[in-house]
Amino acid sequence: MRHTISIRLLWAGSALSMLLAWAPARAAGDAPVPGPAVPELEASPPASSTIELQPAAPPRIEGRPRDARPVLRAPSAAAPEPLQLPGDGRAGAVERELQRLMRVAYAGGAYGSTAASAQAAWQLGLIHLHGAGVPANTASAQQWFARAARLGLEPWAFAGLAWCEMEGCAGPPDLAAAERALARLRPAHPARADYLAWLLDTRQSPLAASGPASIQPALPAPPARTPERQGLLRAAAAGDLQANIELGIEAFAEQRLAQSAQYFRRAAARSAVAGANLGIVQARQAAGAVGGPSTAAPAEGAPAQAALAQARKYHRGDGVPANFAEAIRFYRLAEQRGSSEARRMLALIASRPAPDGGFNVQWMQQLAHVDPGPTLPAVGGAAGLNPLQREPTPLFDQLPPAWQRRVTPLAR
Repeated sequence: MRHTISIRLLWAGSALSMLLAWAPARAAGDAPVPGPAVPELEASPPASSTIELQPAAPPRIEGRPRDARPVLRAPSAAAPEPLQLPGDGRAGAVERELQRLMRVAYAGGAYGSTAASAQAAWQLGLIHLHGAGVPANTASAQQWFARAARLGLEPWAFAGLAWCEMEGCAGPPDLAAAERALARLRPAHPARADYLAWLLDTRQSPLAASGPASIQPALPAPPARTPERQGLLRAAAAGDLQANIELGIEAFAEQRLAQSAQYFRRAAARSAVAGANLGIVQARQAAGAVGGPSTAAPAEGAPAQAALAQARKYHRGDGVPANFAEAIRFYRLAEQRGSSEARRMLALIASRPAPDGGFNVQWMQQLAHVDPGPTLPAVGGAAGLNPLQREPTPLFDQLPPAWQRRVTPLAR
């Protein structure tokens, strides 16, 4: 007990001594007795006033995941059927073949630079001329013919150029240019050159008249004596298809049925038109054999009516290209055989001649459907028979058969 009190008194005395020692020093301004070290807080350096900007970059817009996009679903529609073309081809096959021909035609970087290139260009001209699987375009046809003829590697191309110059495929007809083209065609294909020369001659024989009184009822020199007529006969003898069809039609109009059948028979294997014409002639022959109209002595006026029907066919372009010179030739033939209708039509034609004295093309067009007399029967005058036909152009037989089937058939 006493021991505990002594320890407490000792502790109290020590504390009092320390207090008495601190008080004077505080009064004298001495620094305080350091106590236990207290860690000093270090202040952070003053923050810079500069505002650090983030690198300029456009904000990225995150699109929705592909699976999250809304999908509009429409009822499925069946694919349209490819365009059906006349014949047995489809538009896709036609387009592929046209593209192939155009690639071949431009082989070597120039049109007509090789025999194959020139031949492809020639075929493209025929296709566009006749509208075989494509819309007919005579200007494009003439352009392709010119490309095929550029280096003379496809002689048939000159037949195309001659026909286009006669017809005016890309402008007014140029008969002098047609003659130059025929001169280039003749060494390789003389028979077709002869036929086209005869056709050209019919275009160069306008009606030279200044009024009705000047119309001469007689025809020019007999056809067999003209060089062009001789060329037509020579072409038919050489087997030219177009020349044989022409002579067959002529013989039928003059009631020479056996000779007409002979001409058509020569061409029937290569021409559906010639075959159809042959059938008409044979039907007429059969009708005569069982007591029908006599082929040896036709009824009075039949040859005149046949010639008049041919004249109207050429005048109106009925199944054949309009050919005013050929129409006038047949009008004259019909008049010579006694047709009063043909005489009146020739008087109308001559009433408004062209300034150069030939026939007036515009006036001929206006007269095409003027009928100065009663309605006439078709060629030959037989009821119920189709009229004879020519091919669409003098070049149609050169169009490959597969393309011929894509041409709209001629109206019967």
